[in-house]
Amino acid sequence: MGRWASARSTRVRATTTTSGAMPLLIEPQLATLAAHPPSRGDWQYEIKLDGYRMLARIDCDGVRLITRNGHDWTTRLPKLRDALARLPVDDVWLDGEVVVLDKEGRTDFNALQNAFDLRSTANVTLYLFDLLWLDGIDRRNERLMTRRRLLRELLEVIDEPLIRFSENFDADPTQLMEAARSMKLEGIIGKRVDAPYRSGRSTTWIKLKCGRRQAFVVGGISRGSAGVDSLMLGVFEQGGRLRYVGSVPPYFRSRQAAAFLARATPQHEAPFRNPPRPERDREYLWLSPEIVVEVSFREWTPRGELRHTKFLAVRHDKSAHDVSMEAVTDPNQ
Repeated sequence: MGRWASARSTRVRATTTTSGAMPLLIEPQLATLAAHPPSRGDWQYEIKLDGYRMLARIDCDGVRLITRNGHDWTTRLPKLRDALARLPVDDVWLDGEVVVLDKEGRTDFNALQNAFDLRSTANVTLYLFDLLWLDGIDRRNERLMTRRRLLRELLEVIDEPLIRFSENFDADPTQLMEAARSMKLEGIIGKRVDAPYRSGRSTTWIKLKCGRRQAFVVGGISRGSAGVDSLMLGVFEQGGRLRYVGSVPPYFRSRQAAAFLARATPQHEAPFRNPPRPERDREYLWLSPEIVVEVSFREWTPRGELRHTKFLAVRHDKSAHDVSMEAVTDPNQ
């Protein structure tokens, strides 16, 4: 991922603000993984973008681009910062996702990773889907329909190709999922149109995925005669213990491999409460559980381990201690 992408970024600290003042930090609302579309309530659906969650805070002091974990990435996205500075607002909080688009207009997660790795983020696009604060007024308690109308009106007055409105679709969600699969998209996001914005995991936002994938924590490296052959993966359980769930062969270019090893911190003891059994002709190098990777897989086994894994990317935008096994919920309950 490169030295620049792996360097520690400044974290915005939530501090007490004057009553009525725009907050310095807003924790984003997160969608809950759903087993199927809901049959009750009024919902709208958007394409699930394959990128990094990004919030934008703009006031008289300028633009700040803040990740879902509160890290300031403004200096990494100078073109996007300048584009946002042209918005005709006094102060605003916006919620969206940064992506890189391929020639067909689809989001390309590997291209996004490469953009940050090579310090070449001029083509990184911000899709905005929510507005939390506008010109002195906190909009989070208003309905989603109202917030998105204000967002659309704000974006219509500028012509910035790097800033786009995330459109919603009125089609049946089952048909949308079929279309998403045919286009090889990650899935769709459903949102209650009458719901306020609430920081943290919420059931008024759901995600429907075309395939199984999520973030995992790397707790070790398995090395054979040919070198590193797999990353050992875990998820945090309630109580803060790391559970081993399987492994994945890494897919790194030489630069990415060097960056990964530079970030990895060896330790003597296994970080897992249930470390894998030793194997003949294989060495385990235990790591401090800090690095997060995105992995796709076919299914969970009855023993709670992954089957048929595929490495996708290192996630610099996610905190290891936020990684747990994604529970699939019934949106009708």
